Amino acid sequence: MSVSKSDEAEMEEAHKSRLGARLGVFGDLHTRFLLDHALRVVPWFLEPVLMSGWTFLFFLIAKKQRQAVAGNLRALHPRWGAWRANLGAWQVFWNFALTYADGLRCQTETGGVDWLVDGLEPLEDLSNRTEGCIILTAHMGNYDLAAPMFASRFSRTLYTVRAREREPETQRIREEEIRQKERLYPNFRTLYNQEGNLLGVELARLLGEGNIVAIQGDRVIFDVTPMDVKVEPGLHMRLPKGPLFLARATNAPTFPLFIVRDGWRRYRVIVFPPIELPPRKRGEDDEAAKVWAAAILRVVREHWRQWYVFEPLLTRVDQE
Repeated sequence: MSVSKSDEAEMEEAHKSRLGARLGVFGDLHTRFLLDHALRVVPWFLEPVLMSGWTFLFFLIAKKQRQAVAGNLRALHPRWGAWRANLGAWQVFWNFALTYADGLRCQTETGGVDWLVDGLEPLEDLSNRTEGCIILTAHMGNYDLAAPMFASRFSRTLYTVRAREREPETQRIREEEIRQKERLYPNFRTLYNQEGNLLGVELARLLGEGNIVAIQGDRVIFDVTPMDVKVEPGLHMRLPKGPLFLARATNAPTFPLFIVRDGWRRYRVIVFPPIELPPRKRGEDDEAAKVWAAAILRVVREHWRQWYVFEPLLTRVDQE
């Protein structure tokens, strides 16, 4: 069957479009290059130099993400001007690049990381409980490295919830990584938050069976239902509604747990006692939402350089 010139032009245009997407911020080609080539030959002492160039390139390309991070930081630090906020955004991109490289180093077995724990008592409490528990965490440090490691400490299964990658090629890389971790850690499982899969019902069932569910409670992307929370005078935080609704519906104890990068391939796990939510009332659950958001904000405020949220979540409202 012959192909017309117009069809050939459309195919070529589609190929160029896919190539551009794969080279873009959410594409897979740069990750493929690191996994298949760079990390296996680059010595550790050159890694910071090369990461600087990589970060600078993405900082320039990712205009929308750069502006979102700077906007969040200006809301968090109202005294900051535009220049200081953009410098802060660069620091966020830089730390993200380092944690990203650490994760790939572990995946390719070309490097490892050390762990410290702040909050051994609540961690032991979480480990020793028999009822289903929720881990409330945020996009900080290296969540993908920590979750399988923590699953090995528990006598029950730890289910993590994540969104699918924007590009199918990147999703295939992530699937390969997750399957490898699930083979190494039998108590570790991953579930995807996507339209139509009734994830909330499944998570409630898993909690009812006594499992642990880890949820990142600080990103509103794709079809996630948001809630706007006034966390303090003048500061509003936009968070996903699902995690709080799940905690309310199941009454499962919720442990805030965060990962921060402490230094060169060294991470610290910060664990807090379970959140104490106010009694449920009719209407909007505003008071509980404030407590929920405050549990995230207190760590984000201190470790803002490692808050890897590239969407606008914080807004500052003038007080009358």
